[in-house]
Amino acid sequence: MCSEGPDDYAVTSYICFLGSLINDADDAKDLRSRHILCNFLGSDEEVARIFHAIANNLVDPTIYQEIEVLIRKHCYNRLNNYMNYALYYRCTAPGSLIAFVAALWMLYLSMMQTYFALPSHKSK
Repeated sequence: MCSEGPDDYAVTSYICFLGSLINDADDAKDLRSRHILCNFLGSDEEVARIFHAIANNLVDPTIYQEIEVLIRKHCYNRLNNYMNYALYYRCTAPGSLIAFVAALWMLYLSMMQTYFALPSHKSK
Protein backbone atom coordinates (compact mmCIF):
# COMPACT_ATOMS: atom_id res chain seq x y z
CA MET A 1 0.00 0.00 0.00
CA CYS A 2 1.06 3.55 -0.61
CA SER A 3 1.86 5.61 2.43
CA GLU A 4 -0.14 8.53 1.01
CA GLY A 5 -3.17 6.41 0.04
CA PRO A 6 -6.49 6.20 1.85
CA ASP A 7 -6.81 3.90 4.82
CA ASP A 8 -10.35 2.67 4.19
CA TYR A 9 -9.35 -0.58 2.39
CA ALA A 10 -12.54 -0.55 0.30
CA VAL A 11 -11.04 -2.27 -2.74
CA THR A 12 -9.18 -4.81 -0.65
CA SER A 13 -12.32 -5.62 1.32
CA TYR A 14 -14.38 -5.96 -1.87
CA ILE A 15 -11.83 -8.33 -3.42
CA CYS A 16 -11.74 -10.42 -0.25
CA PHE A 17 -15.53 -10.51 -0.08
CA LEU A 18 -15.81 -11.65 -3.71
CA GLY A 19 -13.05 -14.17 -3.07
CA SER A 20 -15.07 -15.59 -0.21
CA LEU A 21 -18.18 -15.80 -2.41
CA ILE A 22 -16.42 -17.45 -5.34
CA ASN A 23 -15.58 -21.03 -4.45
CA ASP A 24 -15.63 -22.52 -7.94
CA ALA A 25 -16.46 -21.73 -11.57
CA ASP A 26 -20.21 -22.08 -10.97
CA ASP A 27 -20.12 -19.27 -8.40
CA ALA A 28 -18.25 -17.05 -10.87
CA LYS A 29 -20.84 -17.91 -13.53
CA ASP A 30 -23.70 -16.97 -11.17
CA LEU A 31 -22.10 -13.62 -10.32
CA ARG A 32 -21.42 -12.96 -13.99
CA SER A 33 -25.00 -13.79 -14.99
CA ARG A 34 -26.29 -11.31 -12.39
CA HIS A 35 -23.93 -8.62 -13.75
CA ILE A 36 -21.91 -8.40 -10.53
CA LEU A 37 -18.73 -9.51 -12.28
CA CYS A 38 -17.47 -8.77 -15.77
CA ASN A 39 -15.27 -11.56 -17.04
CA PHE A 40 -12.62 -10.45 -19.52
CA LEU A 41 -10.26 -13.31 -18.63
CA GLY A 42 -11.90 -16.04 -20.66
CA SER A 43 -13.19 -18.84 -18.44
CA ASP A 44 -14.98 -18.88 -15.11
CA GLU A 45 -12.41 -21.33 -13.74
CA GLU A 46 -9.72 -18.73 -14.32
CA VAL A 47 -11.79 -16.08 -12.52
CA ALA A 48 -12.19 -18.37 -9.50
CA ARG A 49 -8.49 -19.19 -9.49
CA ILE A 50 -7.43 -15.52 -9.74
CA PHE A 51 -9.77 -14.37 -6.97
CA HIS A 52 -8.45 -17.08 -4.68
CA ALA A 53 -4.88 -16.09 -5.51
CA ILE A 54 -5.48 -12.37 -4.99
CA ALA A 55 -7.68 -12.62 -1.91
CA ASN A 56 -5.37 -15.04 -0.10
CA ASN A 57 -4.10 -13.51 3.20
CA LEU A 58 -5.27 -9.95 2.49
CA VAL A 59 -7.55 -9.62 5.50
CA ASP A 60 -8.92 -11.88 8.22
CA PRO A 61 -10.94 -14.60 6.42
CA THR A 62 -13.60 -14.71 9.15
CA ILE A 63 -14.62 -11.06 8.66
CA TYR A 64 -17.30 -11.92 6.11
CA GLN A 65 -18.40 -15.19 7.64
CA GLU A 66 -21.62 -13.74 9.10
CA ILE A 67 -22.54 -12.13 5.77
CA GLU A 68 -21.82 -15.37 3.90
CA VAL A 69 -24.10 -17.29 6.26
CA LEU A 70 -26.90 -14.77 5.70
CA ILE A 71 -26.47 -14.89 1.91
CA ARG A 72 -26.46 -18.68 1.84
CA LYS A 73 -29.48 -18.78 4.17
CA HIS A 74 -31.31 -16.43 1.80
CA CYS A 75 -30.34 -18.44 -1.29
CA TYR A 76 -31.36 -21.81 0.19
CA ASN A 77 -34.69 -20.58 1.57
CA ARG A 78 -37.47 -22.61 -0.10
CA LEU A 79 -39.90 -19.70 -0.28
CA ASN A 80 -37.32 -17.54 -2.04
CA ASN A 81 -36.58 -20.35 -4.49
CA TYR A 82 -40.27 -20.86 -5.27
CA MET A 83 -40.83 -17.13 -5.74
CA ASN A 84 -37.78 -16.90 -7.97
CA TYR A 85 -39.02 -19.82 -10.07
CA ALA A 86 -42.50 -18.32 -10.32
CA LEU A 87 -41.24 -14.88 -11.30
CA TYR A 88 -38.56 -15.84 -13.79
CA TYR A 89 -40.01 -18.96 -15.38
CA ARG A 90 -43.79 -18.72 -15.08
CA CYS A 91 -44.41 -14.97 -15.34
CA THR A 92 -42.34 -14.17 -18.40
CA ALA A 93 -45.28 -13.86 -20.81
CA PRO A 94 -46.81 -10.37 -20.97
CA GLY A 95 -50.34 -11.59 -20.27
CA SER A 96 -49.48 -13.84 -17.35
CA LEU A 97 -49.78 -11.06 -14.76
CA ILE A 98 -53.15 -10.01 -16.16
CA ALA A 99 -54.32 -13.64 -16.15
CA PHE A 100 -53.15 -14.07 -12.55
CA VAL A 101 -55.00 -10.95 -11.38
CA ALA A 102 -58.12 -12.02 -13.30
CA ALA A 103 -57.97 -15.47 -11.69
CA LEU A 104 -57.71 -13.92 -8.22
CA TRP A 105 -60.66 -11.62 -9.00
CA MET A 106 -62.78 -14.55 -10.19
CA LEU A 107 -61.89 -16.51 -7.05
CA TYR A 108 -62.95 -13.55 -4.92
CA LEU A 109 -66.24 -13.20 -6.79
CA SER A 110 -66.92 -16.93 -6.41
CA MET A 111 -66.33 -16.73 -2.68
CA MET A 112 -68.66 -13.74 -2.37
CA GLN A 113 -71.38 -15.50 -4.38
CA THR A 114 -71.07 -18.57 -2.16
CA TYR A 115 -71.22 -16.45 0.98
CA PHE A 116 -74.39 -14.65 -0.08
CA ALA A 117 -76.01 -17.87 -1.29
CA LEU A 118 -75.85 -19.41 2.19
CA PRO A 119 -79.24 -19.97 3.84
CA SER A 120 -78.47 -17.51 6.65
CA HIS A 121 -78.45 -14.63 4.14
CA LYS A 122 -81.79 -15.43 2.49
CA SER A 123 -84.41 -12.79 3.07
CA LYS A 124 -87.63 -13.97 4.75
